[in-house]
Amino acid sequence: MPGYSLIVALHVLAGVVSLISFWSAALMKKGSPRHRAVGKVYLVAMATIVASSVPITIQFAFFRQQPLTALFLAYLMAITGNATWLAWRAVTDKRDWKKLVARPGWHLALWPMVVLALAVVATGVQHRQVLFFGFSAIGLWAGWRMVTFARRGPARPDWAFRQHYQSMLGAGIATHVAFLGIGMRPVWQWLHSHTTVPALLIELFPWAAPLLVALIAAAWLNRKYGGRRVAKVAGSAAQ
Repeated sequence: MPGYSLIVALHVLAGVVSLISFWSAALMKKGSPRHRAVGKVYLVAMATIVASSVPITIQFAFFRQQPLTALFLAYLMAITGNATWLAWRAVTDKRDWKKLVARPGWHLALWPMVVLALAVVATGVQHRQVLFFGFSAIGLWAGWRMVTFARRGPARPDWAFRQHYQSMLGAGIATHVAFLGIGMRPVWQWLHSHTTVPALLIELFPWAAPLLVALIAAAWLNRKYGGRRVAKVAGSAAQ
């Protein structure tokens, strides 16, 4: 594919920027000017990652004849785009949830992710890929939440704030899985060949570690920003 190496270089550069800005924003005071500024950098980096993933997926699907890899990349692109879009729009539409679900981007973020998640489920069953089967649950769960939200509306007054940080965690899972599972693949191959670390542990770590960290972070954030402190904290962070 013409210019493919440049696309990959741009993809990698955007990935580095997204990882740095993700952790920088996470460590800053929520809602502060610096947090917002770094968040915008993260948003641009993530948009670049999603856009550059399209030709990379095409390369694997049609030029390298690796359909399973292409499917995984397409699904990863879908859940990354979904989480990034929701994190952004939860801030812009925090005063009107009906405006949020009426946007064309709502459906563009939702249905490709669900369709690809179902395809990943079917592929996991067909090829006995447990990781594919398990990872598809993220997209299906996120899709179910979006459909329920669109039908019933928010269940809490701080829905926008919670949607923002939960979506950021979802995007973080996708980017870290891509970084650990794809970017660091040579490291895992070296460990498999030169150490006694169990192969199953090496295989599971790039997938399980980001998910486990995100679940712990989500539990901590839900506890910190829950209960009676919700209105004050959510209001100051979303202003």
